[in-house]
Amino acid sequence: METKDNQEQDNGEIRKEPDKTNSEDLPEYIQLFTHLFNKKKFEKLLERCEWDHKINLTEEAPRELNAKAYAMTLKEEEVLNQWLDEQFKAELIVESKSRYVAPYFYIPKKDSSL
Repeated sequence: METKDNQEQDNGEIRKEPDKTNSEDLPEYIQLFTHLFNKKKFEKLLERCEWDHKINLTEEAPRELNAKAYAMTLKEEEVLNQWLDEQFKAELIVESKSRYVAPYFYIPKKDSSL
């Protein structure tokens, strides 16, 4: 049985789920890489490097891809636009120059929030 505090109850004993950003809660072979997954340390994108690259599409590449479009409610679109604005301002994402986009959709949380 899971509680709101992200804990599990096992034979009357309550124990906390492992925190994947806390090195002590991870297997030893992964502990050296904890910093790569710690959201608190991700403050901005790295500077451009010589190995950054652009994917040049050929003239034969389709102008658009046949993909399913996911309808969004007005609230979902507002939340997405707010999140994108925050990420741009924090320099955590940059605008893409690609002609292709990826679909975006929400999966409702148990508390009905986005």
